[in-house]
Amino acid sequence: MARAFLSAGITDIYGIIGTSVVDFYDKLYNYRDKIQVHTTRHEQAAVSAADALYRTSGRVGAAVVHAGPGFLNSLIGVGIASKDRVPLVLVSGGVRRRLRGTDSWLEVDQKAISNGLFRSYQVITAPSEAPEQVMEALKSMYKPPMGPVGIEVAEDIWKLDVDVDEGFFNEIGKLGYSHGTVDDRDIRDALDLLADSEKPAILVSGEAVLPPGFTQDKLMAIAEKYSAFILTTGNARGACDESKRGLCLGRVGFGGGSLPADKVLEETDALIVLGNEFDDITTYGYTLLPKGDILVFSRDPWVEKRPRYYDLVKADPILVMEKLFESLPESKVSRDSWLGRVEQYRKEWMGMIRDSIEKETELVNPNLFFHLADQVLSSNRIVTAGQGTHIVYTYNHLTITRPRQFLAATNLGAMGYALPAAIGACHGRPGADVLVAAGDGEIMMVIQELETIVRLGCKPKIVVVNDDSYRVLYLRQVLQKQGRVIETLLGNPDFSKLAESFGIRGFTARNNDEARSALHLLEEEGPVLIEIKVDKNELPPLNLDYTLKMNAV
Repeated sequence: MARAFLSAGITDIYGIIGTSVVDFYDKLYNYRDKIQVHTTRHEQAAVSAADALYRTSGRVGAAVVHAGPGFLNSLIGVGIASKDRVPLVLVSGGVRRRLRGTDSWLEVDQKAISNGLFRSYQVITAPSEAPEQVMEALKSMYKPPMGPVGIEVAEDIWKLDVDVDEGFFNEIGKLGYSHGTVDDRDIRDALDLLADSEKPAILVSGEAVLPPGFTQDKLMAIAEKYSAFILTTGNARGACDESKRGLCLGRVGFGGGSLPADKVLEETDALIVLGNEFDDITTYGYTLLPKGDILVFSRDPWVEKRPRYYDLVKADPILVMEKLFESLPESKVSRDSWLGRVEQYRKEWMGMIRDSIEKETELVNPNLFFHLADQVLSSNRIVTAGQGTHIVYTYNHLTITRPRQFLAATNLGAMGYALPAAIGACHGRPGADVLVAAGDGEIMMVIQELETIVRLGCKPKIVVVNDDSYRVLYLRQVLQKQGRVIETLLGNPDFSKLAESFGIRGFTARNNDEARSALHLLEEEGPVLIEIKVDKNELPPLNLDYTLKMNAV
């Protein structure tokens, strides 16, 4: 297994040792100069660290977990990677073969549970079958849609010898993502759609950004040729440089879409979708839909199962973008009316953002804090976020200029991703400024990984937005349930003191002056945790009308 990992370019493993995998760890000892093994404090964190390694660097990571409870603990991380189409390998121990199927200690039906989460789940119960099963798992990881694969190994197999031909390792080394082909007629149809429209737009999904081969310049060239605005999903932030504005409108849809991006999605008469995320998140539960034609390029089979408001071409969006760029006409199409209309939406949105920053607050104004943090962080930044109201601040105020700079549990909507993702980010992009944006509810689910961060020498800047609540649900109770607040208010520790108990510099800001004085900590060398105390009734700028409409449907 270790040699197969090396042949596949997998050199970072995250996990927790257990009796069912202790013999695999013993084998890894022989490869410790080539494979780095990183122990986390929870299996969910191990998987999310491996997930973030790929998102930031394009290098596949692995997680190793104990049978039964270790496997079950890993599944939220696996679900996040599966929904966001992130390739990784989960190696799980399994019960001894003679005890399999007897309801033995540690035994749960891991293969049955894995259904729907993994692209392939291989149960190795015979040494002679192991090479073929490992090959199948690694192949499946790259097939569309990309995603996690699982390999379960019975505990008593680790010590057994397997005869493997060198050709096997050579074949493993050749595995990787393939862009396939696209029909020239489909490229011409897409170009004609853009040329004939009055209000063109391009929506970029994670499927067009996470695999190898995406080129930001070519996307911009296509957009500029047709005066088409670029919208991105959460997984595709950085597909266009958000600092340059112009045709780049950034995130669209539920949970952090900007007003101009949402307006363009609603009003466009020709939408080219590169990838698989024209979905309920992008469209607020299919309540915000374009008035014109929609052409989707994706190889993700789930795209065929969604409400069909669009025409679908089964083709790799990165290859499609390449072909569109190669086929661009010489003349540029100018659409001053469309550009002017969207500029008005942008001005309205920027006014909302400015008002949110300037708002007087008794506690910390999180809009102000993240606006100022955006100015302090270097351009070599990575932002990790999970889910909660706090993530909206990262969409509204933190600028993303390149792909692989923004990581979140976009499609599963799971809390607990931001802090473990910082571990994978520090290995995927050494030297980058890693900012963790987490709510108090989210970070308390994985707070033990502060020890992992210190032990592994990672240096993220962790911002805990503390409103002492599950604010998303609290605000729904206030706005939609006539103030019938139940079980959404929380108590919390002193996060700065908690951080210091792990050996991390901690600071708590209770007002805007203290928040401003904390900004210099974002430039410190080591890990830092900044707690900002905010009002649970604070509502960041967002498309509230469609958010409420989505929740009502």
